[in-house]
Amino acid sequence: MDGIIKVSPQLLISTASEFSSQGTTVSNLTSEMMNLITGLSSTWEGDAASAYINKFRSLEDDIQKMVRMIQEHSTDLEEMSRIYTEADNANMEEANSLSSDVIV
Repeated sequence: MDGIIKVSPQLLISTASEFSSQGTTVSNLTSEMMNLITGLSSTWEGDAASAYINKFRSLEDDIQKMVRMIQEHSTDLEEMSRIYTEADNANMEEANSLSSDVIV
């Protein structure tokens, strides 16, 4: 059984949901972090403050890119589940349509 991956559509959907949830968590934490960083500008001024805030803003773009990738992975898992289920149903219909009294 080397090279065979066993998975169920339900597990794919469950994993997709978990990925989506974690992506939302990352996005929310990023927003909170950016609010805190932006709030620093009222008490911290100067070149160092500007550099710090700009660095976080550039990180925000990278984090949002990662969040999009997480959501895409979730969508891909849902699509795999749908295709797997459709193929399984088609195979079952085909098997049920075969004649069972072939030997006389």
